[in-house]
Amino acid sequence: MFTLSMQSNIAAATAEVRGTREQIALATAKALTFTAERVRDAEKQEMQRVFDRPTAFTLNSLYLRGATPFRLEAKVWFKDLRFRQHYLVPQIHGGDRPLKRFEQYLQKAGKLPVGMMAVPGAAARLDGFGNMSRGQIVQVLSALQALPEAGYLANKSRRKGARRNRVTDLIFVGRPHPGWPAGVWQRQGLARLKPILIFVRAPRYTQRFDFYGLANKIADREFPAMLNRELQRASTASTLAAAA
Repeated sequence: MFTLSMQSNIAAATAEVRGTREQIALATAKALTFTAERVRDAEKQEMQRVFDRPTAFTLNSLYLRGATPFRLEAKVWFKDLRFRQHYLVPQIHGGDRPLKRFEQYLQKAGKLPVGMMAVPGAAARLDGFGNMSRGQIVQVLSALQALPEAGYLANKSRRKGARRNRVTDLIFVGRPHPGWPAGVWQRQGLARLKPILIFVRAPRYTQRFDFYGLANKIADREFPAMLNRELQRASTASTLAAAA
């Protein structure tokens, strides 16, 4: 998480600025927040440069917590994913790619081996960003009896009847023939098999997205000017108020 803060004594740091302590604190909070907004916007642009066709969900996953006169720090980081690590964090720090939710369900059901991940196969239905359709994911989890006891996916499956039909009966996990990859397969026709998901060893990422380097660069460039502007505004407002 990137944190931009003003830890020093404000009165000492702004001794030459006319205005009350409250006005100066408010001006500093505004400068911190405006700078954090510039950081967030720059990170979004960098994500578009570094990653291949990032979705709107990914680009909008950054959140900003602005500063206040009582909390002189602003933060930029990723939105909470229900207590799971955001999937871009390994691209920032390096490390293992976290399992997607459906992969967690498959692993919990004993279908996906530990240390493996699932990638779309030839029979996967993909959107314009290369992601599997949610409907097909529900279909696969239902066929493999890997749906969680409760939650959105299970509720969606129940709303559709949650019945094992001709399609789901033809979905299975395994390695159909020696030399073929292990994964989730679907039988199409009498003897035709196509993989929906292929199990591959989970990669270990090196740093690809220099989140902190960019954030510090933007903050170093923008914050002094932002702070000066807001302090001057506070000083002008104080002068006008005193003359009134």
